[in-house]
Amino acid sequence: MMSGQTTWLPRMMFFLLLWVSPCCAESNNTGNSAGQKEQEQEQEQQQNNADRFEQINLKSKSKPREANTDIDRWLAIVPAEDLELREKLITTKAFNLMVLSENDASVQLLDAWLTEVQQQHPARTTRALEILGYIAMRRGDHIKASNLLAQALQLSTEHHQPERQITSRIYTAIQAVHTGQNQTALELFLAARALNEQYKFDYLTVNIQSNISNLLIEMGQYQQALTGLLAALDNPAYEEADLIYVKMSLARCYLALKQHDTALPYAEAALLGYQQREDPYYQSVVLLMLAEIAQHQQHLQQAQHYLEQALTLAAAQQLTRQLSDAYLLKSKLLQQQQQSASALEAMQQHLLYYKQYHNEEAQQQLLQLQNQIENLRKQQQIKNLEQELTVRNLKTSHQRRTLWLSGCAALAIILLLLFLVRLQQKKRQQSELYSKQLAASYQQLQLTQRHLIASEKMTATAGMVAGLAHELNTPLGILTTAVSLLQEKTSEFQQKLATGLTKQDLQLYLDNSREAQQLSAQNVERCARLVQHFKQLAVQRSDHYSSFNLLQLVSDVMSLLSSRFDRQQLSIDYQQTELMLYADAQSFQLLLVELIDNAILHAFPEGKTGQIRLWVKRLPEHWELHYEDNGVGFSASSPDKVFEPFYTTSRHSGHTGLGLNLVYNLVTVALEGEIEALAVSSGFALVCRLPNQLLATTDPKRGPDQT
Repeated sequence: MMSGQTTWLPRMMFFLLLWVSPCCAESNNTGNSAGQKEQEQEQEQQQNNADRFEQINLKSKSKPREANTDIDRWLAIVPAEDLELREKLITTKAFNLMVLSENDASVQLLDAWLTEVQQQHPARTTRALEILGYIAMRRGDHIKASNLLAQALQLSTEHHQPERQITSRIYTAIQAVHTGQNQTALELFLAARALNEQYKFDYLTVNIQSNISNLLIEMGQYQQALTGLLAALDNPAYEEADLIYVKMSLARCYLALKQHDTALPYAEAALLGYQQREDPYYQSVVLLMLAEIAQHQQHLQQAQHYLEQALTLAAAQQLTRQLSDAYLLKSKLLQQQQQSASALEAMQQHLLYYKQYHNEEAQQQLLQLQNQIENLRKQQQIKNLEQELTVRNLKTSHQRRTLWLSGCAALAIILLLLFLVRLQQKKRQQSELYSKQLAASYQQLQLTQRHLIASEKMTATAGMVAGLAHELNTPLGILTTAVSLLQEKTSEFQQKLATGLTKQDLQLYLDNSREAQQLSAQNVERCARLVQHFKQLAVQRSDHYSSFNLLQLVSDVMSLLSSRFDRQQLSIDYQQTELMLYADAQSFQLLLVELIDNAILHAFPEGKTGQIRLWVKRLPEHWELHYEDNGVGFSASSPDKVFEPFYTTSRHSGHTGLGLNLVYNLVTVALEGEIEALAVSSGFALVCRLPNQLLATTDPKRGPDQT
């Protein structure tokens, strides 16, 4: 007995979708609408198919012939490639044909399906093999039934089909009941129930329990069977078709207990249910039970009536098992009526159909196969004993060898440990010696480093002082010459004033004085500028932090220097400097002014046109400010030489070489970063690597920026 099988979005998800949907671009909605509509239509079609199949499945339980008519109409329009739906419809129709005892038509339909899918889609054959095995079992061909059900169980296991694994075990258990292997059947039913408890198929829970109750009747455990069957009558999980089978089993159980009056209403209810279902197989079974009940109640005429109905139905449908049981009961009735000759003839008919159903030749083959299996089992037991003796001898020999090897290994390990201990002692002594030497070397290294640092500081200071002295020497020399010249001309003017001064002498003195004053003023201003630059070299880190946009800051600097850019026809690209900073804006402004001013003075001299480019680059560890121009560049063995104080390629033009050194100090001291001049084929390029702490979102003093 097999029957068919029978999912709210939270409101918060709905409101979330309403909130998110305006943020989506209209183009995306338009592009996705077609695909979503197609997916919704496909889901709707699948749901419609599932609902329609469920209706057919329900109809199959009570009106299998009408259900097959609906299946034929549906199969005519189902696409050939929809194997899943076609398999469900075909196997359901085949099962209904079996219920109607139209076994040949069912076998023909299933064979055609197997021919179509067996090679390419073996997983689609499991249900068909189950039904074919069940039909063979009803016909008494138990060898064929066993083979088909074994194939179904193997395929369902290989392709991980839990439902089919359970049903294959149920069918195999029913077949074991038919061949008298009740204990094997019970083990199979219990295995099916354990597997079903894992996957929770409700209709199979009902099916397994009903079949276990039927098996308990076969095993003579009537009270246990009655407990389960009577409980099923009030169980809402049991559908009408399941209850018909339960009532038939109750009638059978009470009949075995000789409680004929109690069995009668259950048998009559079961007969009515199977007549409505048009199930000749179980109709004939129940009619024979009614005939047997009537016989025991001494209603011989009614018993004869039920018996003739059963014989007519079984003969029309070639139900050999029912024919065998019917002629056996007929023989008993005829003997009870003192009709010995007719009773003997009925007994002969019983034996004929008994042999056909139980397939005497197949039974003999089955016995031979069981004997062969038993012989093989005994041979295997003998081999196992021989192997056990061999393994035992090998274990004894292995144990002796293991003991000898273990002793040798233990001795070798002890010697090795002694050697390692001695070696460890030597290494510890060497390590202590090396540690003392390393400590002495480290102290010497620290002393050397302090001397080197002091030496570098003295060298750097000496270089800066020498550079400053060199730069100041020229304007001071010119200033000294101008003052000496002015003193000399003043002495001459005083002498001429005493002896007689002409207008020409006065004019010459005034001209010389004016030139000396101008020359003195220019060189004094140059000295002051050198001192100012030298003071700027002493850059210190500032704590005056503020939020600003680097792009806007560059734009402001460009506005300050715009007249010089226009005069030299220079262009600057700084659009890729969009970055919010929280830092010392004055240091960044001075850095940009010195960098751009240095380019105007040195990269593009004498009005040469060109281009300057600034951009930023974000990295996980830091961020970078890149500078690049296509100016004249410079020639030096190392690009970073440009950051040395007083290094210049335009000293003849009066430049001091302190511009890029100021840039270097601003980056490394004020902004706590790194700067590097890059080797390029033409022009000049550098990169300033600055810490991420200067970004507006990661300021350590303020916490994350919330703007």
